[in-house]
Amino acid sequence: MKKTLKIAVLAVIAVTPALADTPYVAGSLSNLENPLYLPTHGELYSRVGFGVMYKVTDSNDAQKKLFHDGAKEFPIWRPTLELGYGITDRWAIHGQLGYTHNRDIHRYGFHLGRLGTTYRIINSGDGWVWDIYGDLHMGGIQKMKGSLMNKGAGDTFVYDNYSNGRWGYHVGTKFGKIWNRWTTSGFVELLRTWGNHNNEIDVTKFKVGGMPVTGAPFNMPDKISVDLKSTTEFDLGANAFYQVNDRWSWGVGAKYIYHAQNGLKDVHTQISTTQGQAVANALLAGYKEMHDRFSEFAQSFTLAYQATDSMQVSWFIENTLDNGQHLNANTTDLKLETAIKSSDSKN
Repeated sequence: MKKTLKIAVLAVIAVTPALADTPYVAGSLSNLENPLYLPTHGELYSRVGFGVMYKVTDSNDAQKKLFHDGAKEFPIWRPTLELGYGITDRWAIHGQLGYTHNRDIHRYGFHLGRLGTTYRIINSGDGWVWDIYGDLHMGGIQKMKGSLMNKGAGDTFVYDNYSNGRWGYHVGTKFGKIWNRWTTSGFVELLRTWGNHNNEIDVTKFKVGGMPVTGAPFNMPDKISVDLKSTTEFDLGANAFYQVNDRWSWGVGAKYIYHAQNGLKDVHTQISTTQGQAVANALLAGYKEMHDRFSEFAQSFTLAYQATDSMQVSWFIENTLDNGQHLNANTTDLKLETAIKSSDSKN
């Protein structure tokens, strides 16, 4: 499915407000929904979210092989947890976890896992803010589980959960300015993952010449492990936030995400038979490049209410456009997510 950059540019223009150069107001960063929020010294914050996603799958080759092209997936449950603590007024530690439960395609697992730190380089008296940050990417907390099976005209690989099985790191920078009630910001971030064999692929449903590869003469084990390539991905975006009064605030955002192509370096599991090794070699040749690279452009809106001095409730909605290679199983014709979040901060 083709989505053009022109759509993305128009969407950014649509969500970017005109800003008046009004005086900076000290304390404008205390709202947890402000994109430049950072906990102060001794402040502990938490944010719990419960979201649901609706998807209509793409009609690319990967989905056609699965006879799932144009299919609807709903509800996809997505709970999240975020915690942070201010070591000083400029330095904080934080972590995030997010879990996806998609019963329609039996995919379950962590879609988000980060643990890291942020340092505020600039916090000027006229409202300018500049942060740098780094997070451990915790995709390796789960094995990447999947299955290889015969579908349609050939074989296809299906992921059983959302974890990619790889560890890595995020590094990024965030910058912006506050104009009285308005805050604007932008960020750039890079994700590097390390290839490994932290995965488990079920081959019990895969046949060669009508014969299961787990039986004679192949005698492959029921599950095999493969060595995946390392990847480099990046994302960038912009946000605008408005503090209506002491209780209400809202914000909009736009984000571009580049997801790298995956690929196999080797079949890690030792195969005992010559015929089984030949199947493994064919698997390696066929999936050396998985042709699953894709890009996303997300637009979001958040409305928040300060219920008490320490507790905030917010509603979030996001629409995502994407464009990927023909064997990507994640691209969609429609992807909408909404969530209710509760935030709390204490000194």
